[in-house]
Amino acid sequence: MEFGALCWFNGAHLIAGVSCYEEVMKKEDGISKYKLKKLATESLRNVLRLHFDSILLYENGSYPSAFQLSVLAVEELSKANWIDHYVWSSETNEGYPDAEFEHEWLKLLYLHPKKQWNFVAREQEFFSPKFIELIQSRKLEEKKQNSIYVGLKRNKGKINVDSRVSTPWKIKQEDAKQVISLVNSELLRYCKCIEEYEFYFEGVTDMDEVFDYQIFSKLLQWPHKSGLRNESWVSKNRLRN
Repeated sequence: MEFGALCWFNGAHLIAGVSCYEEVMKKEDGISKYKLKKLATESLRNVLRLHFDSILLYENGSYPSAFQLSVLAVEELSKANWIDHYVWSSETNEGYPDAEFEHEWLKLLYLHPKKQWNFVAREQEFFSPKFIELIQSRKLEEKKQNSIYVGLKRNKGKINVDSRVSTPWKIKQEDAKQVISLVNSELLRYCKCIEEYEFYFEGVTDMDEVFDYQIFSKLLQWPHKSGLRNESWVSKNRLRN
């Protein structure tokens, strides 16, 4: 509707307004719109798989593996939202970028620290400063790696032979519980928005269909809160700044 209005005020007929909007919606270069939407929707489905698997591992006392899967769920959730925002912003502004720009953007979806940062970037005020620092310093990525492998610490690509041997068993129950709780609360937030407004995602609307009553019920069974994201952080962060 906005694009129709723009064309109308430029002296075009109403039908030109429609064609203007359709022109923005077109995508001729780079990855197809079908694949973009498929990537976003399947990434969101994968978030649910990773999330519920992490809960299963947590309930069976495998906290390092539960932590690892939950951080992967954060990354996949970030990727799904990033694609949704890319589609929405392209179709409500000036159209899709050229294929070269798009290819560089697609590369970001394969960089784990970038996905972790994107998870908090647009709403930093709602998150704990310690969690943001954990992501910015790449400590979350390091912790994720430590939850999988035994090894020595690395500094700027070099192995620190004087460092202590890191083992996955250093990841504790609280570490896993906190990230699982963060993912769970995010997914619940989406469900509640869809229940109230009948949609959450604005670019790839098929993503809303991933959630149903069964998923909603399973999410409600998780009893813990992370404390990493909530509205109380907004006022605290304002006072801090």
